[in-house]
Amino acid sequence: MLPTIPKLTAKAQKVFNAYIRKRDSQDGYFTCISCGRTLTTDQMDAGHFAPVKGGSALRFDEYNVNGECKKCNGFDEFHLIGYRRGIIEKYGEGVLLHLEQNARLVKKWSRTELNDIIDRYK
Repeated sequence: MLPTIPKLTAKAQKVFNAYIRKRDSQDGYFTCISCGRTLTTDQMDAGHFAPVKGGSALRFDEYNVNGECKKCNGFDEFHLIGYRRGIIEKYGEGVLLHLEQNARLVKKWSRTELNDIIDRYK
């Protein structure tokens, strides 16, 4: 029996988040994209700039998901201000514009797409 779409989505998210944590850390440390603090990786989340609840199209977008401390990702009320600034510094204003324009797009992920994400980010 094939896994359900929700189960595949959860697995893809887990694999993708692990990739982001590895990409954005070095020697057990990372710098939070929102507040700029350097912390140990046990305090790190893979935080979305454009939340998945608002639109699912950017769920697996590498520009949209970055190393963020648990405090900021837990929705510190000002974290998106810092996150926005962090995206501009890391990727440039063009990427920020892309993320803001596509933040509310909804995408239904297929089994094939989710399996491709799992394979790509393992």
